[in-house]
Amino acid sequence: MARLLLGTRGSALARVQSEWVADALRTAFPSLEVELRIISTTGDRVLDVALSAVGDKGLFVKELEHALLAGEVDLCVHSAKDMPTVTPDGLLLAAFPVRVDPRDVLVVRQSGLGTDLASLPAGARVGTSSLRRTSQVRHHRPDLQLMDVRGNVDTRLRKLASGQYDALILAAAGLRRLGLWDGTPGAQIGEAVVYPLEPSVMLPAVAQGILAIETRADDEATRTLVESLDNPAARSAALAERALLRRLEGGCQIPVAAHAVVTDTGMHLRGMVGTLDGRLVFAEQTGESAQAEALGVAVAEELLARGGDTILTAIRHQLEARR
Repeated sequence: MARLLLGTRGSALARVQSEWVADALRTAFPSLEVELRIISTTGDRVLDVALSAVGDKGLFVKELEHALLAGEVDLCVHSAKDMPTVTPDGLLLAAFPVRVDPRDVLVVRQSGLGTDLASLPAGARVGTSSLRRTSQVRHHRPDLQLMDVRGNVDTRLRKLASGQYDALILAAAGLRRLGLWDGTPGAQIGEAVVYPLEPSVMLPAVAQGILAIETRADDEATRTLVESLDNPAARSAALAERALLRRLEGGCQIPVAAHAVVTDTGMHLRGMVGTLDGRLVFAEQTGESAQAEALGVAVAEELLARGGDTILTAIRHQLEARR
């Protein structure tokens, strides 16, 4: 019987995502044994500092990739939005399973506090650890009080319920994978109420809602098994959005967003660069799914030409001055 060791973070969401991949592999290959191995990452251990102050996207990935390169595990499952845009030598992103809801959601502490950003009370306390979300919230509602929030989904929801925040902004995909939200606007999680934020209001993070399955490049046997889970539309979207981010040299310290919509006739990609005080620059183009990365670069170039270059340079200087 073939056996695979799957490396994963220890959070509830990471385990659910990894078990989903393991189950899909077991279903596709009934004689295959898949065992999860929990690996702690820097992002899991450092919870009292804002993500933008700790480091970059490798916070939730590096230790997993080290274990993979060392042969301690055969594959790793990541949230693609947490991944650096450059894959280390010797590793390969072998599959992008079907994308789950890419949107963000507004989770208000209780009914009556608002149903979207526009209806939140003046000065409401909104929890988010994302500069991308912060930039867009400040664009729409500069009066809101933005507060950093760290920890897994359950921890954040407990902090909301305790009254530390009036609302949170979270990824829809995490709530849906955990079985906490079925996608219905106004559905409740305990006393909290969930409302989706459409991409026209809150453009998602690069590759949000997409899983990335990583293997060693020279492990043809594992790669062949994993490729059975690859979804062409998710792959095209991930490649386009990651190419945009790579061209902008962005990460969790830079307010960058992107959302690719893949159809039978092609792909539409919209990207954004924002300032820390809420000025947003957008660009969008349509192209062929087969040329996903080229489309990502083209939209990034348009963003830079529209003022994104100046914005990114200024933000990097601001962040450097804070260190």
